[in-house]
Amino acid sequence: MHLPPFDKKTPFFRGNLHGHSTHSDGELSPERVAATYRDLGYDFICLSDHLWSDKRYSAPTVLDASFLNDQDFITIPSAELHCHGKLYDQDNLWHIVANGLPLDFTHATATETAPEMVQRAIDAGAYVTIAHPEWCCMTSEEALSVSHAHSVEIYNHSCAIGSMRGSGVTIADLLLNNGKRPSFTAADDSHFHTPDAGGGWVMVAAERLEAGALVTALKAGDHYSSSGPILHDISLNGSQLDVKCSASHSVSLVGPGHLAQSRHGPNITSTQFDLSDVSSEWFRVTVRDSAGRHAWSNPYWRDVLQA
Repeated sequence: MHLPPFDKKTPFFRGNLHGHSTHSDGELSPERVAATYRDLGYDFICLSDHLWSDKRYSAPTVLDASFLNDQDFITIPSAELHCHGKLYDQDNLWHIVANGLPLDFTHATATETAPEMVQRAIDAGAYVTIAHPEWCCMTSEEALSVSHAHSVEIYNHSCAIGSMRGSGVTIADLLLNNGKRPSFTAADDSHFHTPDAGGGWVMVAAERLEAGALVTALKAGDHYSSSGPILHDISLNGSQLDVKCSASHSVSLVGPGHLAQSRHGPNITSTQFDLSDVSSEWFRVTVRDSAGRHAWSNPYWRDVLQA
């Protein structure tokens, strides 16, 4: 049994869900951002410019970048949403990425809370992600308050190279250990003030290269995340979990608490785990290559697999 997203008979599309342009505080125009990602081999991008009331670095509107779309490359209307109330942030602001927003989506009011803002974006049809939780020192209480978001940014490339705070693993596992069911995303958060393009992406199994189809697939968890390695397949045969990937140095099966199994070697392209030894409600797979780059599956829940 092939597990999601490898059970889909659809193509995979490579995309960056979190990036910025001169519409807010990015260095490059939307046209130059799109050209950069085209050259890197991406199929789609999200110009998630800051949507907030502070004109120093934010825009008051969601950017309509549809003029950049063609048959082989598209943009998804997106924004990085802000509101007051974040504890460890110099501006007291939350950072939430929303992909697939309507263009008339408005920024938060002075009194809107983060849980309310997340719900408003979900209600508007967006795929909603908790952005760079390590970078903004997200507390457990804060993470649980917005656990109705679809996803956690498991890796943020700009934060990784800018402050060595690019991981979302701790917050992701916190939510999983509390019974929440987020998916994962890796993203650049590219501003182009530093070489922050092409370091984190999602591979989405979707029916077609179209914004609605991609957002629907993201919401369904039909994707994996990477900063380098390729996941070719994850399948379950009885109690044996088979993982196939590009050449890697380690593959880990991770579950609740400190539960983990790992395989190590100089050139792993296929490995197996015996799930009969894993008594847990959920597990996830992480691959690391020789350069220290990772690929992450979304979490798998045993009750869903057994349904």
